[in-house]
Amino acid sequence: MIYKKPRQINNSEYRFLTDFLKSNFIKSINQNSNYEVSLIQEPYTGFGYADLVCIIWDKIIYKKWSQKRNNLSFIDIKVLHHLYNSKVFKDKTQIKCELGYGISQINNSISNLLEAELIKINKQKKVKIKPLKDIFFLKEIISIEAKLKDWKKALEQCLNNTQFASKSFALFPAKTVKKSLIEKYKKTNVGVISFETEYKIVKNAKKYSIPSNLNSWFFNEYIGREVLGAY
Repeated sequence: MIYKKPRQINNSEYRFLTDFLKSNFIKSINQNSNYEVSLIQEPYTGFGYADLVCIIWDKIIYKKWSQKRNNLSFIDIKVLHHLYNSKVFKDKTQIKCELGYGISQINNSISNLLEAELIKINKQKKVKIKPLKDIFFLKEIISIEAKLKDWKKALEQCLNNTQFASKSFALFPAKTVKKSLIEKYKKTNVGVISFETEYKIVKNAKKYSIPSNLNSWFFNEYIGREVLGAY
């Protein structure tokens, strides 16, 4: 469900990001021994290709992942996210009207989600999502956009990334991060990281709750399928 850019361009920005990945940043963002960190370079997020997405996830996924989840489709996850936003029991007709899919598609998705142990059904045949702690295993989704100079383009991309990420950062060479650049980011929720031989978080990013949109779920499903060998 996560598509990566088929061919990464080996330009100066790509090499800058590669050097940054050798820093202590990845180790520093995870201090919990129950969590792991996975990196995805240039995944498609629904808002273009993010340079880097760092995903911190709970190892409990190994115990709670249902193999049936590996077969879930785009529509299945969309129905799941809709139920997450609703937080109440809903019947299939309601879901059909709210999402605009045919009743056969909704029936199929409900069946798939029940088999995957992601939703529950009551006596009235209405369905509701299970507790998030039992089905969503990502603790943080940190997006990073690397730019050598273009702060405006970086900011635009970083703001898009706040739609799915818990934190969104722009990464620049240390010599680029001047007072005037920081001022441009000051009134936003985007963070700024400078890097030369070591990294420095010049401005922290606001932390958002996840899952915040459909793409948050796609990253969750990607991790489950990847760590359990379904990809």
